[in-house]
Amino acid sequence: MSKNVRELKTRCYYTDYVSHAIRFYLSTPETLKTEGKRKADIENWIAVQSVWHRLKPEEKQVLETIYKTHKVGEGVRTYCQRTGANEYDIWVLITKTGSAIAKRRGLV
Repeated sequence: MSKNVRELKTRCYYTDYVSHAIRFYLSTPETLKTEGKRKADIENWIAVQSVWHRLKPEEKQVLETIYKTHKVGEGVRTYCQRTGANEYDIWVLITKTGSAIAKRRGLV
């Protein structure tokens, strides 16, 4: 695979939806997930939770750090610069996690 092909990033149609769901999950404790929330928000919270519990603690920490930033791409770059982590590996983690959440939520 050429270097240019490896650097090409494609976005799935559900990327923004899953990103919103993850941010909602990270900002909403379980006890508040149903108070005044729409059914879709509750279902999103449950979908993220079901995938989140299967992640390793270090993966959760990476994702929490990145998703608490304004933009995921900026969060990835900043995290990798700060920690020396491989950007490609972080994108793989984000993609696999997002895909699992999308499947759990019924988007794919």
